[in-house]
Amino acid sequence: MPVTPRLAAWLDSYPQELKAALRTAARTGFACIAANTNRKDFDPRDFGESARRHLRRYLRDLGLTLDQVVAAFPGAGLADPSRADERVAQLRQTLQLAADLGVPTAGVTLAGLGDERRRDLAAEMLALAAELAEGFEKPLAVFSTDPPEDVAPRLRRLGSPRLKLGLDTAALAGAGLHLPPGLVAAVHLRDVRRMGQTMEEVPFGQGDVDFAALLGGLAESEYAGTLTIRRDVAGRPVDALRQGREYVEALLGRAGGR
Repeated sequence: MPVTPRLAAWLDSYPQELKAALRTAARTGFACIAANTNRKDFDPRDFGESARRHLRRYLRDLGLTLDQVVAAFPGAGLADPSRADERVAQLRQTLQLAADLGVPTAGVTLAGLGDERRRDLAAEMLALAAELAEGFEKPLAVFSTDPPEDVAPRLRRLGSPRLKLGLDTAALAGAGLHLPPGLVAAVHLRDVRRMGQTMEEVPFGQGDVDFAALLGGLAESEYAGTLTIRRDVAGRPVDALRQGREYVEALLGRAGGR
């Protein structure tokens, strides 16, 4: 029988410092969170052992589970030629943080696999990410702006069972969806509306993302991870994440009742 995915809050959606954001997630009914390590107060390079012990206690006291840590670099992500070495080091520390805190999945952003000018560097960084994932024995989800069906063969060719696919629905809006079985390790949900070359985040259910089809595809591919509710634009983040959670819960309930 399919397992109903747990829903997590993307901590960066709350424009607060780390502890305040954790309290907000717990207060508004989330039991699971996903966190960005590319933020000043959670940069693993500055987040020492004492801070890690304190965070473990704080999460336990709040009843929260840290399900995922993502090095969510902007722009080209890990494949930024001007910062590649720095970002590889930060990814290494993110994987170490995941190991120290017992977080099941790590993630990283990477763009350029489909761009002729950036393809070689992106492929090189992807191979380095695979080596790090194997070294830490930790699943690593790669969030790319390229179509999943284009990224998946590249992941498989590297032969790393721990290098996985991360999905951000903002990159899937209006596109066909073909989920490779067993390859997806992390899913971030947000709704967007595309207008020409621009994209606008909107409340769940009001944009171009076909969440029902996505959830059906995830069930068919036996995805067993969490679904992270996310909102990246300014506004009322508490209400936005609550609305997103309720929307997705309703879809999951209908799917489970079939």
